[in-house]
Amino acid sequence: MKRFIILLVILFTLSSLSVYAGFFSPDAKIVKRQLPKMDIDYEKSSALSLLNDIREAMGMNALFHNDVLARAAEAHAHYLVRNRVTSHNETPGFPGFTGETPAKRALHAGYSSTQVLENLSTKNLDAQSSIDGLFSAIYHRFGFLNVGIDEIGVGAVQDERDRGNTAFVYLMGNSELNALCSAPPFKGYGKYVYGVCKEKDQKIDYKRFTEAQNYVKEHNPKVVFYPYDGQEDVPPAFYSEIPDPLPDYDVSGFPVSVLFNDFYFKKISLESFRLYNVKSGKAVNLTRLLSKESDPHGRFNAYEFALFPLKRLEYDTTYRAVLVYREKGKRIKHQWHFHTRKPFETLIRIEKREISIDLKRGKSYWLYFVPLNGHEIIRHIEFPESVNVSFIDTNTLRVTPMQDAPRSFDIKSEQRLVHVQLH
Repeated sequence: MKRFIILLVILFTLSSLSVYAGFFSPDAKIVKRQLPKMDIDYEKSSALSLLNDIREAMGMNALFHNDVLARAAEAHAHYLVRNRVTSHNETPGFPGFTGETPAKRALHAGYSSTQVLENLSTKNLDAQSSIDGLFSAIYHRFGFLNVGIDEIGVGAVQDERDRGNTAFVYLMGNSELNALCSAPPFKGYGKYVYGVCKEKDQKIDYKRFTEAQNYVKEHNPKVVFYPYDGQEDVPPAFYSEIPDPLPDYDVSGFPVSVLFNDFYFKKISLESFRLYNVKSGKAVNLTRLLSKESDPHGRFNAYEFALFPLKRLEYDTTYRAVLVYREKGKRIKHQWHFHTRKPFETLIRIEKREISIDLKRGKSYWLYFVPLNGHEIIRHIEFPESVNVSFIDTNTLRVTPMQDAPRSFDIKSEQRLVHVQLH
């Protein structure tokens, strides 16, 4: 009887992955693993609920659904899927084009203000993976944690013929600013602003514009931490983002961030930002701090900071973040805790290039390939057909040997070889 080997090839996008399976027969025929069909309405509703759960856990305002923003977000999601791209921009002439930028697409859908923010992810099969991925991506995280937004539209699309081709789009705005742009233009004397509405030369009273911006900010926390204090199930790793804040790493630890609300702060001087493993009591020493001055892509503003552990965090571990800053000459210290994802099945650490392990038939395991360096991620994996393998992340496999699996077999990646003995 022939023994077939399955090869899983991983295709990357923003903190997500798609899985392809190939049966290595003599004809080397490659087939795509069938993926589930999404319940689009449910996933859009779930995405908004998940996002608001996070914001409210941090004491932030919830985001309200806006039909016009949802229409613009849905149109862009269709564009992404139809053209198989991942981008905030659209190209005139391409199928589904509704505007080059998020602002133009919002105006096209009927929104009155150009002051919008957009987050998006592709190749996610549910809202949970989309939201998780975007919160691990620091630039997109700060978009979701913006202190000046209060409304959102969510779009989600799945290609019926290629279910792995999906898009989630989140378009966010400020209802007060939108209302100002819908009102009659300012015709009095004094300071005014323009260029923020559909009609570019429409004037808005400067005081009312400032009040609209500050209304939401005033009702948000002074300092926003993520992961937030007491958060559970935090992913231990960060992989990639477009643009990539750590271009010299393919895998690192989950970033810890702080955002200062500029309604309450005029100038911030960061003194230190550290992360500690609570169980060992030791500091995570290999880190990189990103700020407005050190961000390689110039996306951070003066009120945003992120601490990147340069090695993956450990599973099922409590960490303590300690932040010290000065504001108006006063030294202020914040510390908070979070706990990383706990495997719900037996975790086996694979720390060597070649290793032998014992498993039981019918039982599931997490095989965690501890990165040998900052570039090792699993791009493909080979294993017998009678072994069920899926990806937790691109360094962790969920492996279940079926009853008809051979007594001994190998699991092989580009750099690792695992000899498995079944009992």
